[in-house]
Amino acid sequence: MYQLLIVDDEPSVVDTIAHTLPWQELGVAEVMCAYSGREALELIKKHVVDIVITDIRMPGMDGIQLMEQSAKFTRSTQFILLTGYAEFDYAKRALQLGAADYLLKPVSDSQLIESIRRIIQQLEADVAEAASFQLAVEILREHQPALKSEVLSKLVEEGRLEAEDHLALLGISFLPEDSISLVLIRLEGRFSRYNQRDRMLMEFSVFNMAEELMGPYFELWTCRDRHEYLVLALKGKEDTEWEEGLQLLPRMCSQLQHHVMRYLKGDISVVIGNPVNYPDAVQAGYQSAVKTMRRRIGKDVGLLMTVNDPDSGQRVAALKTLHEAPTLSHLFEAGMWEEAVRKIENIAAELEENWDDSPELLAEWYHTLVSACYRYAHANGETLSRLLERIGVTESIPELGTLLSVDRMMEWAVGLCRKLSIENSEELHSSRAMVIEQVKAYIHEHLSEDVSLHILADQVNLHPVYLSKVFKLETGEGIKEYLHRVRMEKAVHLLKRSDSKIYEVTTAVGYLNTPYFIKVFKKEFGMTPQEYRDHHSIRQQ
Repeated sequence: MYQLLIVDDEPSVVDTIAHTLPWQELGVAEVMCAYSGREALELIKKHVVDIVITDIRMPGMDGIQLMEQSAKFTRSTQFILLTGYAEFDYAKRALQLGAADYLLKPVSDSQLIESIRRIIQQLEADVAEAASFQLAVEILREHQPALKSEVLSKLVEEGRLEAEDHLALLGISFLPEDSISLVLIRLEGRFSRYNQRDRMLMEFSVFNMAEELMGPYFELWTCRDRHEYLVLALKGKEDTEWEEGLQLLPRMCSQLQHHVMRYLKGDISVVIGNPVNYPDAVQAGYQSAVKTMRRRIGKDVGLLMTVNDPDSGQRVAALKTLHEAPTLSHLFEAGMWEEAVRKIENIAAELEENWDDSPELLAEWYHTLVSACYRYAHANGETLSRLLERIGVTESIPELGTLLSVDRMMEWAVGLCRKLSIENSEELHSSRAMVIEQVKAYIHEHLSEDVSLHILADQVNLHPVYLSKVFKLETGEGIKEYLHRVRMEKAVHLLKRSDSKIYEVTTAVGYLNTPYFIKVFKKEFGMTPQEYRDHHSIRQQ
């Protein structure tokens, strides 16, 4: 049985609905009434409400605001909006927020009953689905578009094909060496004034329109890039001639512009890329499309253009190695200094081989390095000047003009990485040394107790495996070996310097079983504790 709330600033409307419908037959156990949005919100805060029937136009808090505020407390409550003809756009906004239904006033009992029945059927279906394996399938299906989009975004922007082994699971049928075409779409005009949620709805609509227009000829794979362009990767279907599809593509894109203007009331500009091989040439194809959008469309709106750059035959200086992941900034931040040096060497090799000490690219490399230094310093809670002083760099970052050669740039960059690496190692060694001292102190103070690796790890808030490895790296012996050595040294001291009984020595060095202690001691020194005591007692005489 379900809980239902009726909200309207006209009491007669609320009372009429509350007392005339066959609630028990519909599966509604309790009907609550509210005569304002704020009163309704207080009820939603305090009670489980499955369905809300609310007027849109109310003084104070209206129906839209009630939906927005309710979402802070519950995601499962379903809303039915009651609205007049003049409020259709207002109701449309409610549907964007997830309203289950809207009904035009005056609403008939049959309309309201049908809407409630449909919602309850959906609620019951959701409950049944949540208890079955189908839920897992639906979760994958729900996130599949986002996952597919992320994979394509990484490919076009960074040239990286992630989750390659799971492409089929994500519903991606693109195969190596497939010929594909990229289409770039820029939402313009009124779209720029939309908030994030509404813009996402518009983007979803554009993708759907593109699917309807191009689906008969192409398989579509879509994403949004960092420039907020929509990217379509198109692959010809097996039963369709690829060349035929390419010939029709400009017409399809023109139709897409027309549909967006008619149904979404906005402009888009479209760039059609040249066919490229998947996946190796996808990033280059994407960059050509972006360049065409920037250079040949610019700030104009509603244009359609095919990539046909007159400079396409020329080699454009672009340091590919510099921007490939992981970036210098990420390597610095992670303290991966050897990897950073290798990346610097690879950048230098690319510059020497392809660009002959290009001042433009050297400047780009320089500023990227400086940016990585600033980010590393600030991530460590200090200024760059303080960091440089601490690692022994007496001068600040050198001027660009002194580094305008690959050799000088690499010498400075590698030297900086080496000094940062040394400083990082010293800091690491210092922090580890402190941990080791804490562990040793605890062992000496609690030698008579049960001193285990897990107990020691808890004392220094480290994972046992990590502590064991760090201890071995810093001291050259394992914790177990160190503990054994300290126990034997303490046992020897007690046997030589005290009159303690053997069982008392056993307890003092942390052994619970005297025979076992005797066995361990004899293995270490070739004689029992008593024999050791007697031997050293005779020698002292």
